[in-house]
Parts: sequence; C-alpha cells; structure tokens
Amino acid sequence: MRKLSLLFALVITAAGSASAQLVSIGALGGVRLTDGFSYSDESRRYVVGGSVEIHLPARFAIEADALYQRLGETRSFDASLPASFFFISRERGNSWQFPLYVKYYFRPHTAAWQPFIGTGYAFRTVSFHTDSSGFNVPDVINGDSHYDFRSSLGVGASIVAGLRFHYGPVAFLPQVRYTRWGDTSDSINRNEVTLLLGVTF
Repeated sequence: MRKLSLLFALVITAAGSASAQLVSIGALGGVRLTDGFSYSDESRRYVVGGSVEIHLPARFAIEADALYQRLGETRSFDASLPASFFFISRERGNSWQFPLYVKYYFRPHTAAWQPFIGTGYAFRTVSFHTDSSGFNVPDVINGDSHYDFRSSLGVGASIVAGLRFHYGPVAFLPQVRYTRWGDTSDSINRNEVTLLLGVTF
C-alpha cells in the first residue's frame, strides 16, 4: 500500500513540474456495472477518485488514477441436524484501486473532441471488517466474532475506451473500463466493468 501511494505521489509531483499544457489533473466518478462479490453482493455501485494525465508526443498519454469503492456481502448458513444451527457473516470493505494506463488519442489534442483507447494495469488493496455470529438450537449456544484484515495486493489487466471533449478550459471524458483481476484468495469478483466520467483542467 505504501509503495502504491508513493508511486502515485511521484506521478503527481512529476505532473506539477511539467507545463500546464502537457498535464491534466481532475476527478473521476461513476458506477460499477458488475457485482463486487461473486455471491450475496451488497456493494455500493459508486466509484470516485482523482486522476493525473501526462500528454506525450504522437497523441499518446499516460494516466494514473486513485479510485475508491465500498464493497460488502452477507452470507448465511442454516442447517437442520440433530440440533438446528444458524450462522451469518457480514463483511464490509474499503477498496482502493490505482490504475495506470497508456492511452492513445485518435485526434490532435487541440481538437474539440478526441476518441481514445488505453491499456495498462490496475492495483487494488482492500481493508475488510467482518462481523460473524452463530447459534445452536435447542442448546442456544451463541458465538460472535469481529475481526479486521487487509487483502493481498490485487493486480489486474485493464482496458479503457472513451471520448474527450472540451468546454472552455474544462475537459469531460465519458468512458468505459474493463479490468480482469488476477487470482485472489477472497470472493471478490474477478471481472469488473465501470462507467466513469472524468473532469479535468
């Protein structure tokens, strides 16, 4: 997590030292179209964050983002054995993603509108809080547990496509993103599709 934060800080520092014509700084917001968890998903759909884009020659650009999502799921188990047993687990997580893209614009930077595509990698870390409880009937034996943990670093291949258009000094970038996350030990969905709107200056 510290290494990712340092990488993003270095990108912002480099952006600040470049000319305003070559660098765009802005915000991103949108919705995730896929579930956060593979089963019993209760995640929030919104995605918010910030972005820095450095424009390169030949219509190429490098973009680095920091995006926040709220994840959640509830699982339950009910069994009728010699004694009935019921178990429920409620899990909530704060997810931070750090996508890094190489983008190509199909029209010059001075054009009023510019279609673009991009590809790269996204890095994700999630801090979880879990509340679990269970009890037996007729013995009525209760058991509650609460714990926090952080997932291992997730890495995914990502693609983006969208349109950039200007309104005075402001640029708007409606876009769609797909990320395929690598193997993970938790039940977070490996396929993620989001619709985002970027606003840059």
